[in-house]
Amino acid sequence: MKIHVQRWTREPAVATGLLLLVFLTINAVAVWGIVAGRSNARQAAQNELELRTRADARALEAILASLRADFLFLSQSPPLAFFLESRRHDDPMVRRWSRLDVEGTFLLFLEARPALERLVLRDAGGEVLVVAGRRQGVPEILPAELSLPPAAHELFHGCFPLAATGGEIRVRLDPRKLLALAAPGSEERLRVERDGSAAAPPASGELVARTTVADAHWDPPIAWRLVRREEEGELLRSLESLAQRYRTTVVLNLAVMTLTLVLGALAFRHARRAARLEAENAQEKRVRELERQLMHSERLASVGRLAAGLAHEINNPLEGMSNYLSLLADDLDGGRQAQARKLVDRVREGLDRTAGVTRQVLTFSGPGKAPKSAVDLAVVLRDAAGFVRSSRDCRRMDIACETDGALAVRGNPITLGQLFLNLVLNACQAQPEGGEVRIRAAAGAGAAVVTVADRGTGLSADALAHLFEPFFSTRGSTGLGLAVCHGIVTDHGGEIAGRNRPGGGAEFEVRLPLADEPLESPPPERNG
Repeated sequence: MKIHVQRWTREPAVATGLLLLVFLTINAVAVWGIVAGRSNARQAAQNELELRTRADARALEAILASLRADFLFLSQSPPLAFFLESRRHDDPMVRRWSRLDVEGTFLLFLEARPALERLVLRDAGGEVLVVAGRRQGVPEILPAELSLPPAAHELFHGCFPLAATGGEIRVRLDPRKLLALAAPGSEERLRVERDGSAAAPPASGELVARTTVADAHWDPPIAWRLVRREEEGELLRSLESLAQRYRTTVVLNLAVMTLTLVLGALAFRHARRAARLEAENAQEKRVRELERQLMHSERLASVGRLAAGLAHEINNPLEGMSNYLSLLADDLDGGRQAQARKLVDRVREGLDRTAGVTRQVLTFSGPGKAPKSAVDLAVVLRDAAGFVRSSRDCRRMDIACETDGALAVRGNPITLGQLFLNLVLNACQAQPEGGEVRIRAAAGAGAAVVTVADRGTGLSADALAHLFEPFFSTRGSTGLGLAVCHGIVTDHGGEIAGRNRPGGGAEFEVRLPLADEPLESPPPERNG
């Protein structure tokens, strides 16, 4: 009997000890899960903060790219282009109206761009001509003493030269409004620092994320660091709620250990799974929203680069027409009517080419809409070579155009002219100190083969890998020229390729199918 009693009293004690041990083990695992979950949640919050900061940085770069395109457009606008000449005019009314035109342009520019704080116009000698800024948020013309210093190299300063006048526009951006545009509602937690400067350590209970903001096309180039600081408690509030739920479960288990051990374990598992799924769903929702914002920022940046590229493409024929108009004025003053008439035709060609550039934007996204007919490719090449010879960048070039007679291809003369104009201009820009450009056209294997070769520095391996991708450039341009060329050639059912030339330089080869129908009339003789 004694043995049975001892066994009866010992077995419940052992069972109770085992149950207690199991319970303590389960609750120890729960406590460990809270600690590990907090560490994982803090890392997830840090990752989310960095993703949001990168999205804000891309949005800021998109805004800066758009502002740069606006400043470039302003620097080449007619009011500023003619203002420096009008200051030397004998008529005071001409000088007065010219200044009013510039002041009105500056005020409208400030009104449309809230992130712009100051605009200063200087001539080639550094004299301050016009200063526009804000007083209590209202754009107005300021005295010259409030202009930006000549050698301003602060974070939010920039300089843009005027077209062909030697003057410049200096601008200063408002950092708070710039951040408000890039990240509405978060500008109080964002800060812009100079990239490479000493970073302040995070305070206690604070999470910090940093990322770079760069735009090499500004003067001086933008090399910033965007910093976001958030309170750790705000980001981990959901985890504290989850931890409180765990603590309540532990207290209940202590109160009803024997009766609810199994049910508590099941409830613990269920609660942990539900909380994890809830947190994962919330995290996925935030990540999807941030990805959408990032894609939107990339689209804005693409629009800014496209606008700058379109201005670049239109500027080439405009520069040629400006040269022809100067020659036309000289011929008219000298009474050379026949030569003046030829220059009028050249100016009209430039206008047609400019209109073709605007239509090419539609052709780039939806090819096949440009009307096509039988075109003499030899005439197109000679016209492009003659037009480029008047360009300022190509006056020191030896440009030769060789064709094997008439080459009839089916295409659009405007877009084909833009194609070869871009290739010849690229060849000239690859040789800034002067050189040679060789244009050769011949028929072979049912196609017209045109090569444009130069003696520049050639194409790097990186350039060859991304040759016709939009917005890729090795010269700091917008990188739309070769992408547009590829679209034109594809629209005409042809092929285009680039390679390095033996002996130095680059060479582009264009193959276009020959036309089935003959030319409507013999090609006119022109000097190429």
